[in-house]
Amino acid sequence: MTCLKTISFFLLFLSATIANAKGVYRNFEEALSNKNDVQVLHLTERGLDELPDIFDKFPNLEEINFNNNSIKELPPSIFRCKKLLVIKMERNALESIPNAISRIKTLQELHLSFNKIVALPDSIGYLPDLETLNARNNKLKGVPASIGNLKALETLRLSNNWIETVPGQLSDLTNLTFLDLCDNRLIALPENIGNLTNLKMFFVARNLLTDIPSSIGDCQKLMELDVVRCGAMALPPSLASIRTLEYVYMDERTISFYPNPRNRFRQNILVIKPGQEPYRVIQ
Repeated sequence: MTCLKTISFFLLFLSATIANAKGVYRNFEEALSNKNDVQVLHLTERGLDELPDIFDKFPNLEEINFNNNSIKELPPSIFRCKKLLVIKMERNALESIPNAISRIKTLQELHLSFNKIVALPDSIGYLPDLETLNARNNKLKGVPASIGNLKALETLRLSNNWIETVPGQLSDLTNLTFLDLCDNRLIALPENIGNLTNLKMFFVARNLLTDIPSSIGDCQKLMELDVVRCGAMALPPSLASIRTLEYVYMDERTISFYPNPRNRFRQNILVIKPGQEPYRVIQ
């Protein structure tokens, strides 16, 4: 028994040593003692309600992960980090994101889900390397037009908000492959949504739409489409021409498109009943 305890202690020590060797630090005190070595600050589920304003003291910092805390605001020093690639601030108490976010020109991933954010700043559109923006389950009422500037963006998750409209500039995101707008209050989609020619996953279930623009047929890489109780009464015939389309999720009130005979063995049109959850391959 004593031998097992010794081995367990050794493995924990070895794991911590390896983590720090890779630049991962899990407390501020140790990080401040090794400023140049810090690449990742990982302090999740610590009950933190504020962060110290020390982040610019770590010249090689690439990632911060403070998920599952109670943090209310981001300190100014975060926006002075020169190499920061990833910000993870999910399940906190953030109500706003400062305009200074645009100063982090290296940022590639921004995770803000499950907070209390009411608006994204216009400056968020000036992050040239941003590939992932995750802001699900907030209190967003809209999306800034500047989002169309995010030419590197591949994943955009904005489900479970209060969004009523999205700007036409959304269709400028030509590298976007994943778009989730489910569970909002959307009344319309941009007519030129078909400009998203690299889109593979498009989820717009449970909204207040009146139709789906026919230009969606130009999304020739689309693989999954979720329109369950999206509000639209009929799906555009142009969907039939998408050879890559594998799954279409709809409800019993919506009139489907007539599948192209050439694609009939690939396109699976699934009618989802109320309360049938989960139902998507990617849920």
